Amino acid sequence: MNLRTPRLHLIPINLELAQTLMKNSLAFYYMYQIPWNKNWPHPGLKALLPIYSEKLERDETEVGFGPWVIMDINGDHVIGDIGFKGKPDGNGIVEMGYHIVASERNMGFASEAVDHLCQWAFKDPEVKGVEAQCDKNNIASQKVLINNGFYHTKRDRNVLVFKKVKNVKYTESKKKKEL
Repeated sequence: MNLRTPRLHLIPINLELAQTLMKNSLAFYYMYQIPWNKNWPHPGLKALLPIYSEKLERDETEVGFGPWVIMDINGDHVIGDIGFKGKPDGNGIVEMGYHIVASERNMGFASEAVDHLCQWAFKDPEVKGVEAQCDKNNIASQKVLINNGFYHTKRDRNVLVFKKVKNVKYTESKKKKEL
């Protein structure tokens, strides 16, 4: 279920990989034979992994609707992570989050990863939209979302919420072409 973009390789975190990252993140770097980056996994991902692992133990189909590792296309180093906070809710919405390590920022990697992961999610008939939140002062993240077709839907104190809705016409016409 890996995704490849022109510059990136996105790898969904399965149960084995989640447990490796929780127990000893250096083992991940050894497994992929890449240089260690002390800034990844970041504290937010470390906090999420135990919860995500429990979900995977109950339901293997959660893979893909959790975190993904973002690596460069050649698999030489980690760029960050991206993912969802679970399967679609009752309204068909999935919530997305992403983190790019500081040394890899301002190169368009977040935009590329968001674009391709949204495309992946919209192939699922249950997914009707993708939401993302960011701090009101995080202009770079706001630009990533806006450039990927998200629009601002609400504000909760210092947090802005953005949403992208599945393009039904595009999806239906694509299905017709595939038939």
